[in-house]
Amino acid sequence: MNATSGVALSAVVAVLGIRCAALAAENSVEATSSPAANAVEVRIGAVLASNSSQEFDARLASLHRQFNTLFPYTSYRLVKEERQRVPWGGKVGFDMGGRYVMVIPREFKNERVSMRVMVIEGSRPIVDTAVSLRNHATFLVGGPRQHEGVLILSIGADMVP
Repeated sequence: MNATSGVALSAVVAVLGIRCAALAAENSVEATSSPAANAVEVRIGAVLASNSSQEFDARLASLHRQFNTLFPYTSYRLVKEERQRVPWGGKVGFDMGGRYVMVIPREFKNERVSMRVMVIEGSRPIVDTAVSLRNHATFLVGGPRQHEGVLILSIGADMVP
């Protein structure tokens, strides 16, 4: 994982939750010429984590263990979720409240979806990395502090037959 050089440490979003669900890859991953499917569905979610209650949003049930293992909060609420289908090598973007997340699916190999992920704040990227996820998996990106807690991004991918 690489944060763009010259970015102040306070602006860097920490990439967390990769255990078992994601594997870091080199930024030079190239798209394959014949992926197993024509497209991939990219899932992006914005989760507000805090210690203000014991609430756990039922829509996040499949990620309950990851949240409890990786983050020190007692409440997790899904505040935004988007899904978009994108062809291999295509770009898809998501506006996540002050930050823009761009995902470029690169290849499907060994039951993994490799993709480039950029988090952009204003006009500059604060995260530019490549990840390899198992098909249907999700990884979590711990982000900026909010007045109530912290915003966590969930990023996932599903092959489209």
